[in-house]
Amino acid sequence: MANINLLPWREEQRAERQRQFVSVLGLVAVLGIVVVGAIHYLYGKEIDQQRNRNNYLQSQIRKLDSKITEITTLEKERKDLVDRMEIIQNLQKSRPQIVHLFDEIVHNMPEGMNLIELKRHGEEIHFKGIAESAPRISNFMRNLKSSLWITTPDIEGIEDDKESGAGRKIFILKSKLTTPDEVKKEAK
Repeated sequence: MANINLLPWREEQRAERQRQFVSVLGLVAVLGIVVVGAIHYLYGKEIDQQRNRNNYLQSQIRKLDSKITEITTLEKERKDLVDRMEIIQNLQKSRPQIVHLFDEIVHNMPEGMNLIELKRHGEEIHFKGIAESAPRISNFMRNLKSSLWITTPDIEGIEDDKESGAGRKIFILKSKLTTPDEVKKEAK
């Protein structure tokens, strides 16, 4: 004889499968949350480590910037000191030139001539003066040309002196100040 089971076994089986599905689904969801949490934790840790490295690098950059600023300041001070030393050396070298310049002017200036102004710009000298006549200016230029310390005299202008009259001339003359070779050899 045939056994017929009238119990709802299919529904029980379906319910059992559904419970297993929900259990597996819950387990997968919990496992997914754990994995996402672990990944979030690891990335957060990496980000914190990178921030710490960045902060360390920023602090080192600030230290280097302050050192660079200090080095720049020191280089500027060094350059200023070197410039001062060069100025002092040039003054020391030109010390005898000034004495010889005035000595040459006194010895080479003819009578009847007066200097009003004497300017020096580097090695260039500008004379401004009054002479009784133009030949006295020419004589002064010839005397300067034969000088060892003053060379290349060049007249820039001659005008009549309207205030004094009597044919007096106002002149402007430029020349160069040099050091003779003998003095240069002694200096070395």
